[in-house]
Amino acid sequence: MTESRTLALFDLDGTLTRRDTLSDLLYHQFGPARCLIAGLRLAPPLLGVPLGLVHRDRAKVDLLRHFFAGMSDEAFRALGRDYALNHLDRLLRPQARQRLDWHRHAGHRVIVISASVREWIQPWTDSRGIELIATELERRHGCLTGELAGPNCRGAEKVVRLRSLLDPNDYHPVYAYGDTDGDTQMLALADHGTYRGLR
Repeated sequence: MTESRTLALFDLDGTLTRRDTLSDLLYHQFGPARCLIAGLRLAPPLLGVPLGLVHRDRAKVDLLRHFFAGMSDEAFRALGRDYALNHLDRLLRPQARQRLDWHRHAGHRVIVISASVREWIQPWTDSRGIELIATELERRHGCLTGELAGPNCRGAEKVVRLRSLLDPNDYHPVYAYGDTDGDTQMLALADHGTYRGLR
């Protein structure tokens, strides 16, 4: 059994950050004109999500495929690293940063669990000694297909992925921080769950 110690679980987009990292990455890496064209082309699935007509995972894959399908793995990793190390930190909410740093400096085990894609988060988490569980993208012949490799890391999948890494019962107390219904199951694991409390 793991020695009992404190565990802190953080959602990324909207919890630690002020806005979605995917849209921010696309803006920085591809520019506003290309993002606008993509928005117009993908308007039906993107607008269908809030109306309940399109599943959010399907719309996400449509967007990822539009920008990344056919990109080499090497180029994608470089793009993600550039974003993670030069842009992501600027999105952090001040109160969220303080809470994250408190857990880190106290020696707690800190894990970011995100529906965003690993490559544009992990260079940032690695630089801060934070663990990461995130959505993975499919590769074929050294290039991205634009499809997900496994389930989107959201909702119940966050808990599935966490339990594959550790047993939450080995930790006490457990803190969790989230901001949407995609974090509900993760928050339910915690002794101290914080919903939209880092703003």
